[in-house]
Amino acid sequence: MQISSRQFPHPVLSYYSDDFIDSDFQASLKNTETHSSYIFDAYCITSSAGLNKLIQERKVKFAFHFECQSTRYRKVFSSFDASFSFQLPAQDVEGKVQICAFILAVSNIENYELAEFHPDYEGYSFQIKKGDILALDAERVFIAEKDIDPLKRIPSIFSIQPNRSDDAQAIEVDSSGNKIIIKLSQGNFDQYKSISLNSSFQPILSSMIVIPALVSILEILRNEQGLINDYEECRWYQVILLRLKDFGIELGTHSYEQESTISIAHKLIGDPLSQAFSALMNFEEY
Repeated sequence: MQISSRQFPHPVLSYYSDDFIDSDFQASLKNTETHSSYIFDAYCITSSAGLNKLIQERKVKFAFHFECQSTRYRKVFSSFDASFSFQLPAQDVEGKVQICAFILAVSNIENYELAEFHPDYEGYSFQIKKGDILALDAERVFIAEKDIDPLKRIPSIFSIQPNRSDDAQAIEVDSSGNKIIIKLSQGNFDQYKSISLNSSFQPILSSMIVIPALVSILEILRNEQGLINDYEECRWYQVILLRLKDFGIELGTHSYEQESTISIAHKLIGDPLSQAFSALMNFEEY
C-alpha cells in the first residue's frame, strides 16, 4: 500500500509532512512464529493531545494494514489500546509483506480541528469520514519465511467451493491452479458449511471430502506421468512432493509404486480416519 500526501484532503500527522507541529506518531511491531501463523505484538504512541483525546473517546483507533502482493492478501488489524496483539495465518502471506501503521477514524467526525495543526490551518476545520487516515508511520516490510508456510501442510492446499452448475456432480476436483479445488454441489456445500462449524467434525469431513480428492490426485501422479510437467508450477504439486519426501517417498520410484494411494493419502493428511472414528464414538456417547 503506497502512501503519499496527495491522498489526503485534511491534515495528517506523518513523518514526512508538517501538517502537525511538535507532534509525532510511532508504531512498533514484534513478531513470533508458530508452525502455522505469525503472532504480532504491537505498540503505538502519539504525542498529539488532540488525537489521544479522540482515541479515549473511541472516535479513532490505532491500526496496521498488511498487504502481500504475492497472495493478494490485505487486512487491517486495529485497537483502541496502545498495546495489542494479533495473529496472521502463515497460509495467507508469502515473501514480502508491506505494513503501514495508522490512526484511523472509527466514525465520521464533524469539524475536525486540533490545536497541533500547523498555523496554516488556523481557522479551518475538516469533515472526516469513517476509515480516513489521521496519522501514519513509515512503511515497513515483513518477510514471510517459507519454512513455516502452512502450505507445506497438505490440508491447506485444498479449497472447498460450491459448484453452481446446473449439472453439478456431488463432488469434483480441479487441479489446474495453485490449490486443488474441491467442488461440491450446492446442496452438499451448504451442508458442509453448516457441519464444518463444529470442529469435532473436521476429521470426519476430511475423510469424506479431502481424502478422496487427494487419492484422485495421487492416482493421476502415478498413472499419468506425462501430465506431471503440467503441474510443476502448481503450488499444490510442490507441497505434495515435499510431504512425500518426509515419508521417504518419491514419485516414479518403487517406494511410491508399491504402496496404495489411499494409504499414502492418509499418511499425508495425518490419519483422519482414526480421528473420525474417535469423533463418532464421542458423539455416540452423548
